[in-house]
Amino acid sequence: MNTEYLKTLFTQRKQTRYKFCKLTGFSSGALTDIMNKKVKDPQISTVVKIAKALDLNEHEFAKLCGYRKDDENEKNI
Repeated sequence: MNTEYLKTLFTQRKQTRYKFCKLTGFSSGALTDIMNKKVKDPQISTVVKIAKALDLNEHEFAKLCGYRKDDENEKNI
């Protein structure tokens, strides 16, 4: 998971840790572990809870999961 992007989303959306933990059901310690990369590969259910709490669209979700949008210059065949 792209934790740097997650931190950016927190800042952009003015999300507090307290509110986020309430929305997701995560403990403060669990959130800290995720943000500090102590959880290497979080379960998909965890990532989905994060995405829902931050109201991510599909592109933001993909970026959170570590996928990049294709380069603008590349075309699908």
